[in-house]
Amino acid sequence: MGGTPEAAQMMYLMGALARKYKLPWRTSGFHVGSKLNDAQAGYEANMLMHAAILSGANYIWHVAGWLEAGLVCGYSKFVTDAEQLVGWYKYAGGLSFDDFKEAMQAVREVGPAGHFLGTQHTLEHFEKAFFIPSIMDFNSFEQWQAEGSKDHDTRGRDKARAMLAAYEPPKMDEGIAEGLRDFIAKREAELPNTVN
Repeated sequence: MGGTPEAAQMMYLMGALARKYKLPWRTSGFHVGSKLNDAQAGYEANMLMHAAILSGANYIWHVAGWLEAGLVCGYSKFVTDAEQLVGWYKYAGGLSFDDFKEAMQAVREVGPAGHFLGTQHTLEHFEKAFFIPSIMDFNSFEQWQAEGSKDHDTRGRDKARAMLAAYEPPKMDEGIAEGLRDFIAKREAELPNTVN
């Protein structure tokens, strides 16, 4: 079952074997057994994704929306997983020291009793320095309560609904669209109806 310590340990072994034999390998990420986007889903997803990254997987799939061991996909889980992937991508990329010289210059500029909020370095980097999710809630209890006491799954469902409501189908040549509709209609007529 995905999301268990044994699955994570198996990933570490597969990663070691792949490195030994110089082979690429792929594994699952947020493939969980939970039936909804709850604490269990978060724990399981974290267990697998952390192991996948630390074991050196070349390709990580099953990373958005998977529930009940892949039998279903949930909208709330999909949008929260997609948001978390941004954080995991940043984590997997490691620390960047590209601007180390400039950062140390800011430390010298501020000195022991100052703050960094007004330095040029901070102004140039603050917007991309931190992973700032929109679905997770970091407000105080009182503010969270005043905003409706929404749990994580509810916030995920709200975001998914908003995204679906704002969806605009991509532009398609009408001739191609008509050809696709004809093809679908022909195949539906040819295929047996297995729905009871």
